[in-house]
Amino acid sequence: MDNKKMKKFNKIFPLFAGLSGDLLFWVAIDTLFLTVVKNLNASQIVSLTSISLISCILLQIPLLKIIKKIGNTNSVKLGSLLLLISSILLTFGPNYIVLALGKVLYEIAFTFQNMANAILKNNLELQGRDEEYIKVKTKSNTIYATATMIIAFIASPMFNINNYLPMFSCILFCIICFVLSFSIIDFSNYDKIKTEEIKKKKVKVKYSKLIIILIISYGLFYPIVNSGQSNGKLFIQQELLLNFDVKTTALIIGGILCISRVIRVISNIFFNNIHNKCKEKVGVILPILLFSSIVLMILGSIIARSIIVKFVIMSLGYVIILFVRDPFKVYMQNLALNNVKREEQQTLLTTMELSRKVVRAIMSLSFTIILVNNPMITVMIILFILSIIEIIISIKLYKLVVNSKVIEE
Repeated sequence: MDNKKMKKFNKIFPLFAGLSGDLLFWVAIDTLFLTVVKNLNASQIVSLTSISLISCILLQIPLLKIIKKIGNTNSVKLGSLLLLISSILLTFGPNYIVLALGKVLYEIAFTFQNMANAILKNNLELQGRDEEYIKVKTKSNTIYATATMIIAFIASPMFNINNYLPMFSCILFCIICFVLSFSIIDFSNYDKIKTEEIKKKKVKVKYSKLIIILIISYGLFYPIVNSGQSNGKLFIQQELLLNFDVKTTALIIGGILCISRVIRVISNIFFNNIHNKCKEKVGVILPILLFSSIVLMILGSIIARSIIVKFVIMSLGYVIILFVRDPFKVYMQNLALNNVKREEQQTLLTTMELSRKVVRAIMSLSFTIILVNNPMITVMIILFILSIIEIIISIKLYKLVVNSKVIEE
């Protein structure tokens, strides 16, 4: 192990993981850019997401084979390169087909990028710092949350100056991340497992009860968060338009989004301390908070006497979703990596992301159909029911984790 390269990895990883967490700038102006610059209608924009998700789901097995063949280190480099190509296609794509290809590469890129989590876990173990995974990942998420918060304030003004300016910035950040990816090296023996070893050891994830429940919990939690975030914003917007004009509604929504971004930064800053105090209980606390966020938005919509109280409660519900988003991902990935052998990490991480994408695709298509003839409150009630199911699953997972630790001791 090269100590100089390991020290370089320790310094660069939080920055790399933070800046490559998504296509920066694109996520802030995606619908606006596709509508104004690319002249796509709402149906085409929604279909881009559906096509990219379904394509990525169908390609999971070939992608996993590629990951096993090229290893963690090269997978992260490839993921960074695909993000760069995706940003270029989305920026300069002359038609719907090219834009769809850009979105497909965007989804595929994160399957490869996900191996950065295995690299971090392996390298920390080599340094005898196994317990610092959550600390390092929280630092990465804080960088990402801070970057997206700043971008949320400047992306729209940049777009008004020049429609392509935010996307040029997006490409620049992708180039930086691609350069940084060459320092994200897995120094362990589990970077790439030889084909002979796979056949000899029959390397497969042992799907214990704990792992199965973990995959189900992770796969359900994030689609609820995604739907709660997008549909919750639309839900609040609809309620605002019943009481205010378009300009006032836009200002209030903008304020809520800015506050939620600040809260997301705060949650990442303090999560490591929260986890140190609550330990495995975090796995139950976060789903309960997610449930409370859905409840608050529904209850707020029912209140009619006080408009201020109504929107304060609904806004609080929306903000809580942003508070739980990053911490849950860090906790679950750490839990997953702690409960499988190192040679099983690639398969498990890919399976977790697959479960999330499958449930997200099903929910997205279902809610699209439901909203044709039903009000938004119907979707919120379904999310309310799903969040209860998530709590039940998380309690079951908590008991399994506690029992496994008791057995180890």
